Amino acid sequence: MDSIISIFAALWHQDALALQHANLLLLYFCVGLLIFLESGFLPAAPLPCDSVIVLSGSLAAAGVLQLHWVLLTLFLAGWLGSLIAFYQGHQLKHWRIINRWLNKVPVKQLVATDKLMSRYGLVALFFGRFFPVVRSLLPMIMGLRNSVKPLKFFSASAISSLFWIAFLVSTGYGISLLPTRLEQLATQILMIAPVFTLMMALLTLLTSTILKKRARKLKILAKD
Repeated sequence: MDSIISIFAALWHQDALALQHANLLLLYFCVGLLIFLESGFLPAAPLPCDSVIVLSGSLAAAGVLQLHWVLLTLFLAGWLGSLIAFYQGHQLKHWRIINRWLNKVPVKQLVATDKLMSRYGLVALFFGRFFPVVRSLLPMIMGLRNSVKPLKFFSASAISSLFWIAFLVSTGYGISLLPTRLEQLATQILMIAPVFTLMMALLTLLTSTILKKRARKLKILAKD
């Protein structure tokens, strides 16, 4: 148990030196568990999974981990996590409190949401995989609304998980080959980028909502 805790602590603090002396099976297990939890459970969204995946690529480049096992372990963890999130959303429909909330939403908005999800849901799922919180929230919403057929979701989730893991692992592998200063700078930029992009997306959505509300008010005033 102490070994597992020490590995989690080293992953959290990005301590590559400590991880080089860790039990390999436990290291694979801990890395996979982090990715699984963050992909499948919304409360686990704060876990630094993107940085852990990049670190795994760096450890593979250093010969600590085997590249093919890293890719396979993290791919399965991310994919299974999204399936769990989808299943959670599917089960939420049976909760009375969730049904009460949905019943308060206008039918037109629910229909419009379902149409958007059925038309763009798989594309959103692919790109949403690269953003914290979104990658566990979006599958849950898809499961809740049944806007995407399960088989399509399973295949699309597998593809998005594969690209996500391959990109970040390859990035970590490549960064480790750079000079030390450039390696540190590139790692910091890579870790900040998803959070910055998510904040920009939320800001854009908020601005769009405010502008639409103002436009509606102006139309109402114009009619009066």
